[in-house]
Amino acid sequence: MRGDKLITLIDGKNNLVEVELICAFEISEFNSKYIIYTKNERDREGNAIIYSGKITVKDDKKYLTAIDDEKEWNRIKEIMREMAKYSLEVDNNDK
Repeated sequence: MRGDKLITLIDGKNNLVEVELICAFEISEFNSKYIIYTKNERDREGNAIIYSGKITVKDDKKYLTAIDDEKEWNRIKEIMREMAKYSLEVDNNDK
């Protein structure tokens, strides 16, 4: 991991998993906060695998939960596409 911003998550089996936070944001339309992160894994084509989750607060503890609502998930995917597009533009301008 590049070490930009590491956070620790607890998975469904109570294992600690260190991941790299890509970004955290709020979507006022859904009145919710989200994170996008990576475990620095690659798919078959060599692309980085990224994950997203919704921050839920219960009993003063923060939990990362799945995004179940289709409209909400489509908005998250739109944000990820914009981030990828911006990243490519920045990379191309650096050359």
